[in-house]
Amino acid sequence: MNCKEMIDAMAAKKYWSSPGGKTPHATLYSAILREINTKGKDARFKKSERGKFVLAS
Repeated sequence: MNCKEMIDAMAAKKYWSSPGGKTPHATLYSAILREINTKGKDARFKKSERGKFVLAS
């Protein structure tokens, strides 16, 4: 999924709602990349292709 799809899915299931930010998908993208760079193989996500992520298993 890309970050926009993740935001839409989380909002639809009422897991999360934007506190009014203009680009929540960009914020999520940045946070996921930071986690991947910081935690390496222990990160919860992996980049599957450009702009898309999957859960790491």
